[in-house]
Amino acid sequence: MKLKKLMTSGLALAMLAGCSSGGGSAAAGSGSSSGGGSKGAGKSAVVQLDADLNTMDYEVATDGASFAMQTMCESGLTELDEKGQPKPDLAESWDVSEDHKTYTFHLRDAKWSNGDPVTAADFVYGWQRLVSPGLASEYNFLASTVCIENAAECISGDKPVTDLGVEAKDDKTFVVHLTQPVAFFLGLTAFPSFFPLNQKFFESQGGDLDGGASGTFAQSTDGMLYCGPYTMTDWVTGSEYTFKKNADYWDADNYGDSVDEVTFRFQQDTATAMMEFDSGKFDIVKLTSELVDQYKDKEGFTNRLTGYAWRLDFNFDDPTIKNENLRKAIMYGIDRQTICDDVLKDGSVAAEGFIPKDFAFGPDSKDYRDTAGKIVEFDAAKAGEYYEKAKAELGGDVKLELLCEDSESSQNVALNIKSMLEKNLPGSTFDLKVVPKKTRLNSMTHHEYQIGLTRWGPDYADPQTYMDLMKSDVPGYNGSYSNDEYNALMNKAETGEDAVDAEKRWADIVEAEKLLIDDAAMVPVYQNGGAYMISTDIEEGVQFHNAGVDNYRHIVKA
Repeated sequence: MKLKKLMTSGLALAMLAGCSSGGGSAAAGSGSSSGGGSKGAGKSAVVQLDADLNTMDYEVATDGASFAMQTMCESGLTELDEKGQPKPDLAESWDVSEDHKTYTFHLRDAKWSNGDPVTAADFVYGWQRLVSPGLASEYNFLASTVCIENAAECISGDKPVTDLGVEAKDDKTFVVHLTQPVAFFLGLTAFPSFFPLNQKFFESQGGDLDGGASGTFAQSTDGMLYCGPYTMTDWVTGSEYTFKKNADYWDADNYGDSVDEVTFRFQQDTATAMMEFDSGKFDIVKLTSELVDQYKDKEGFTNRLTGYAWRLDFNFDDPTIKNENLRKAIMYGIDRQTICDDVLKDGSVAAEGFIPKDFAFGPDSKDYRDTAGKIVEFDAAKAGEYYEKAKAELGGDVKLELLCEDSESSQNVALNIKSMLEKNLPGSTFDLKVVPKKTRLNSMTHHEYQIGLTRWGPDYADPQTYMDLMKSDVPGYNGSYSNDEYNALMNKAETGEDAVDAEKRWADIVEAEKLLIDDAAMVPVYQNGGAYMISTDIEEGVQFHNAGVDNYRHIVKA
């Protein structure tokens, strides 16, 4: 059975409002279709987490679980609707200049949870903090990605954050200046990195924009202000996080049918989670491969294909990893289809390149993957050939460490990769190092690893959200791969001569992706599917987005 109104969006945000030939505007719509009833009164929903909350600081967060919870209790200028398109949230309307480089947002009368009005100055301050060199947010690149004036210079410290191309014309008018048109800009204004920040409250918590200090901001339920449809009322690290309806949310009248309370509960053991699901203690559980066959024919089973793409990253600071023949041996030595069919069994598909399928669509409306073709494959013979070349250059067999996080699926995939590589690269040894996700992220950020199994969830439906991960000439880049030819090609597509020509830009990205694969800059493995059990009591409101953040704001329960 499929959930009655489970929404999975993979639509291209390049088709958003504001991309017409002239200036435009968007007017407010209802934030929910529930119509102000009270169907949700006294009702609650419990969502399983297979990875714990990392942070509620939305300018520090980098993971999907944190973003999903931040979106429950905070709001941006827009919200993605069930089809992945931006609709008005804290902005009731906006105007777009004829050259598509100036956006003027008109804010509605909204309040923070302490009663303060949400103002344009809150957006200015929040966006300035995002690009602050002191904070060094891992997501500060988004400000450059959407081409906000002076974003790169602010991130690098060459200009003060006050020079960022945003301004408060008055309390209710927020203006953003871009250096060039960006088709997916409006979609990203729903992303947590671009949420507003109340300066007075932030500083009262010991926060310092210039120095990067956060103090006690977002460290507890009392260390936050809320402007979204729910407030966070309980925070038990390593256990559960509860959100209750915010009566002061601007659209609270339209949340009458939504459940009063949503709890995200961390339970890494999926078998235990399913026992609790069967007893009514969970409403939404993500299944691991071991349980798919058991539940796939039961009512409430739901499959999705996500935009999350898993890959092996290399630490190019390591002298052994620098050997190109070794990296190519690893690339050819992994049987991706077997991993999807026999290990994951959740609708995941084998990677055909760095960019996933059914995610981004080009100027000809074709899926990017159909245009670029399959450029990653399994070939045991080629793997062996490249490994022999690597051995000759390195002086013998290699012993490497493969870092993965401690979720069931990650460990299972990593074990299979280890087995495949040791078989197809005879004489090689791959030792697994299993750590919590937060530790894995920290180790990879600080280049304290050799090979890491990691993923990227797209922030917007355009290949650039992936391709920017490998660009080493941008402020805030913390990877170890660097290729001047790749940087030049992507710069031409993003800000150079081809940036305003959709067809040429797309062709540049296709060429750049092939360069990455030819260079074995990383090894694509699979695109995440998702097998879920969702309680039949949930009638609608679970919104899975291929790009952006999954939305649990609108859950309606029988």
